[in-house]
Amino acid sequence: MDYARMRLKYHGDPARLDEVLQAECRDKCVRKLPTLSTTEGFRFPSTALAEMATSEAIAEIHASTIETSHTVLDMTCGLGIDTFAMARKGADVTAIEIDQKAYKEICHNTEILGLGNRVHTVCADSIEWLRENDRHFDIIFIDPQRRDSTGRHFLLSQCVPDITSSFQLLTSRCERLIIKMSPMADVKAVKQELGLDHCHVRLIGTTRECKEVVIETGTHIDKDTVECITVGRPSLSFIPGQGEISSRYDIPAIGDILLEPYPAVMKGVSLGSLRRFTEAKLAPETHLFTAPDGQVSAFPGKKMKIIEVIPFSKSAIKGFARSHPSVNVAVRNFPLTAPELARKLKVREGGDLMVHGATLADGSRVLILTETPH
Repeated sequence: MDYARMRLKYHGDPARLDEVLQAECRDKCVRKLPTLSTTEGFRFPSTALAEMATSEAIAEIHASTIETSHTVLDMTCGLGIDTFAMARKGADVTAIEIDQKAYKEICHNTEILGLGNRVHTVCADSIEWLRENDRHFDIIFIDPQRRDSTGRHFLLSQCVPDITSSFQLLTSRCERLIIKMSPMADVKAVKQELGLDHCHVRLIGTTRECKEVVIETGTHIDKDTVECITVGRPSLSFIPGQGEISSRYDIPAIGDILLEPYPAVMKGVSLGSLRRFTEAKLAPETHLFTAPDGQVSAFPGKKMKIIEVIPFSKSAIKGFARSHPSVNVAVRNFPLTAPELARKLKVREGGDLMVHGATLADGSRVLILTETPH
């Protein structure tokens, strides 16, 4: 449906425009909010909040970290997906939202979902509310707004609310402070901004992309820990610098399995996660691994069978498209981006095969053609 055309058609008719808004948001959110988007009476305040909302699957991951009967303060409620998941877990949630329209819909949706006895909604500036109310919570959960008219922000001091200036207030009012951030957030920079010695880091994503970085701090945390979580897959937990295994490097061979870490795990590379695996790595900065077919461990990533290894050269480039006109393209530690490599190879993206442009330990570059094992 052409929603822009529908909005133009019903300009000046609030009731019909609201119908268009609800239909558009339901269409946009049917995958990430399969339950809520099909719940009769559930309402969306805006397309912006619908687009920025976390998925139900990731909200369930957040809810899994709390206990029944915990008291939780959600300082940036938004569409309320995390609030609703934590309330369904049994937590008593105080949900604060500064936007009047969003607040109104949160109140409505709380009743529609039958969570009125567990969710207490407040329309206010959450930092000011916390200053004015002498309340203590088991958990304070906050997802600072990262977008404004100037673009996206990755430093906490640039987000709203600015929790760097009120960090002591927040930590004094809870046992556990959980901060949800952009998937581009630099954990080391965040720790420096907040003056943290130690924290627990959750890197959460799907098999296609890292969705968010979550930092938890509190008096119960006395060392750095990392958890890489991929929706629907086993998680990977580790202590940076502990139990690391020196990587061995090998040349990929036809018939071997090429292993590509899931995006959340890849994000953990900078924190030392992948050195734990004994599979051979292509190079120190090429985060792809290989293992003989049939000897793959419980590796947290995609597994692809190598069907060809081609030295990256002018002759290889010239003849590649004749043999493989359609192929998916990816790169790891390579001088070209994936789109640049696709253009140079003159291939159409698609099909069942994938070619990885990669650099080996000796500095040479190769094209590794793979297929997904059945």
